[in-house]
Amino acid sequence: MSMKVFEYQLKKSTKRKTVAIKVHDKKVTVYAPHFVSNKHIDKWLFDKQAWVSAQLTKQLNITDNRQKPLKDKQVLIFNNVVNLSFKESVKSEVINSNDSLLITHSSRVKNTLQKHQQLLEECLKEQLTAYIEMRLAYFCQQMDEELPTSLKIAIYKRKWGSCNSKRELTFNLHLIGAPYHVIDYVIVHELAHLRHLNHSTAFWQHVERFFPDYKASSIWLKKNSVSLQWVY
Repeated sequence: MSMKVFEYQLKKSTKRKTVAIKVHDKKVTVYAPHFVSNKHIDKWLFDKQAWVSAQLTKQLNITDNRQKPLKDKQVLIFNNVVNLSFKESVKSEVINSNDSLLITHSSRVKNTLQKHQQLLEECLKEQLTAYIEMRLAYFCQQMDEELPTSLKIAIYKRKWGSCNSKRELTFNLHLIGAPYHVIDYVIVHELAHLRHLNHSTAFWQHVERFFPDYKASSIWLKKNSVSLQWVY
């Protein structure tokens, strides 16, 4: 008889030395060294069942306030609610109309929902890119930094931005829904990593020098991170 009391995903690796468990998005994932038997993992999980059950219950009780753009026909753009409308037309495009977005699709399109998603994300990426490029130019001048070697914007699950030693910066497309001051904070945060590739005291002092109210923006982002995400 198996001692497993809940479903979980098992990921084994030759690089791991210990067993670890993660409860995220209402799912349980176990990370283990390749040599650990499944029977041992089941027994280990049996001892952890109270903690896992508590975490799952907590996540189930969390209100899902992610945005549903195609269903609710609205999306946040720079912390403002923008209405969406959809219709068939001669070609597929996004049209700005009186603080709303009209998304059209050609009659040749077979999967209209997929096309609407693609067009919406391309439009939002264009808007966010334009804003970040403008603010990068400003903050690089303020911080006496050269412009980054590259800028990438995409959807990420667990990061709002990143920076590496090659001076390549990335930003999460979901930032498009945040207020301007929050986006500015993420920009300064990543630019500060050009000099401090860590989160040391010196790093935070550098951030505060050029963005004194960074704590308020950081708190806002943590509290509202889920509401910036999309689900289709």
